[in-house]
Amino acid sequence: MLKIEKLKKIKSNFPVLIGSNIIPKNICKTLIKEISSSKSFDDMIMGGRSRINKGSKNFDKYIQNSKISKKIFKLFNSKSFYKKIENMFKKKFKNGSWENSNLPEIFNTKKFTIKKKLNSSELQKMLGNNYSNPKVNLDIDFSVSKGGYRLRPHRDDITRLYNFLIYLTDIPKKNGGSLTIYKKKTKKNIRKSFKRFPKINELDIVKEFTPKQGTAVFFQSTPNSYHGVKRFIEKNCPKRFFIYGSYALNKPVIWKFKNIPYYPHIIKNKKKMLTSFHDANYLTIPAAN
Repeated sequence: MLKIEKLKKIKSNFPVLIGSNIIPKNICKTLIKEISSSKSFDDMIMGGRSRINKGSKNFDKYIQNSKISKKIFKLFNSKSFYKKIENMFKKKFKNGSWENSNLPEIFNTKKFTIKKKLNSSELQKMLGNNYSNPKVNLDIDFSVSKGGYRLRPHRDDITRLYNFLIYLTDIPKKNGGSLTIYKKKTKKNIRKSFKRFPKINELDIVKEFTPKQGTAVFFQSTPNSYHGVKRFIEKNCPKRFFIYGSYALNKPVIWKFKNIPYYPHIIKNKKKMLTSFHDANYLTIPAAN
């Protein structure tokens, strides 16, 4: 169903694999029908993205009623497929790249990242200080976005290892909605720390991916994996249907770059927020001293 052997590395400041026609167009069309037939979505975020999220009762009902979505979910939600992705990144990015310090041995098919609000003390307690012996799980959602959807440049959750995006529709370039990869404006290969949401004037665009039906993008969720989505203009074009997900740990990923480890640092704050850390002042990833 997925032709992941077509994935190829691109020139970027963090590991990215992309491939066209990874999913056949007839499968994409069926997935669009299944998502469109959903009677309810779990939430709407980022100005217009409606999601069906793994872990919800709505997701379970959707999967049972959606034959192709169920097959996609079953494929991704397996240790064997996770290992294929892991081995592909290891093979294609051998030298001078990012590495995970603590490789997971256990794949938990039932686990998912809980979306709940925590203050900094609660978050620190949840993450703890022992990052060894992690377990890995799949997080995934089936999404459709309307006009106005956008995502400002950021890096994802500190528990994520690999992210993936599968486009189910063609969107003309003039209508936006493109996944955009950024890098910090610096001559150095590495930074001492990485903010969750850097200012746009601190970044340069590396590459834009215009949504093309059947195209898939996989990338390592490294501390410098800054990406965003250009504002989608829904005019004389279809809605933006896609699948987004990640392989995540049950604790922070301790990334290494040229043997320098990077640890999370939680800034004390009484503000309640989601564990997905959507706050630039809440958490940074500095290198070890």
